[in-house]
Amino acid sequence: MGNVIELVARERTYTGKEVARKLGIGASTLRKWSLLLEQQGYWFVRDSQNRREYRQVDVAALERFYRLTKDQLFPQEEAALMIASQHSPESARSESAASLSPAPVPAPPSAQVPQQLDLRPNEWEARLHALACHVQQQELAHHALTERVEKQEAYIRTSLKERDWRLTKTMNDILAVKAELAKIQREQRKSSIWHRLFRLD
Repeated sequence: MGNVIELVARERTYTGKEVARKLGIGASTLRKWSLLLEQQGYWFVRDSQNRREYRQVDVAALERFYRLTKDQLFPQEEAALMIASQHSPESARSESAASLSPAPVPAPPSAQVPQQLDLRPNEWEARLHALACHVQQQELAHHALTERVEKQEAYIRTSLKERDWRLTKTMNDILAVKAELAKIQREQRKSSIWHRLFRLD
C-alpha cells in the first residue's frame, strides 16, 4: 500500500486551469463536475491547501463525463454515478499506479469489444431513458415552434387586412378631396366668366 501511495505522489498532476483548458470548459464548470463526481464517491488527490490535483486517470474520467452528458445526453447525476461506480477510491489509486507501469500489449482486433456494445444493463436503461427524454423535449420544442408560426401567420394576415383597409380608406379620402377641389375650381371659373361679361367692379 505504501508503494501505491508513493507512486501516486510521484504521478504527474494537472491544475484545474490546465484541465479546464484541455477539456474546453470553464473553471466553474470543472469544479461543478468534480463536485458531482465526489458526491457519487469519486476520489481526487488534494494538495496541502486542499485543492484538487488532477491525474491522467481523472482527466480521462472527466472526458468520459463530457461525452456522456454532451454527446450521449445522459443526465449529469447519472453520468457521475456511472463513472464513480467504476472508479472507487482503491481502484482509482490502483489505476494511478498502473498508469506509471509499461502499457499493456493491445488485444487483437477480434478480441476487442466495441464501446457501444460493452455496456451494462443499467447503462443501456439510462441511455434509453436519456434518449426518450431528448425525443420528448424535441416534440415539445416542435409543438411550441408550430404554435409560434401559426400565431405569426395570423398576425400577418390581420396586419395585411388592416393595411388594405387603411389603403382603401386613404384612396377614397384622396378621391373625395379631388372631387371637392374640382367642384371649387368649376365654381371659380363660372364666377370669373360672369365677372368678365358684366364687368362687375
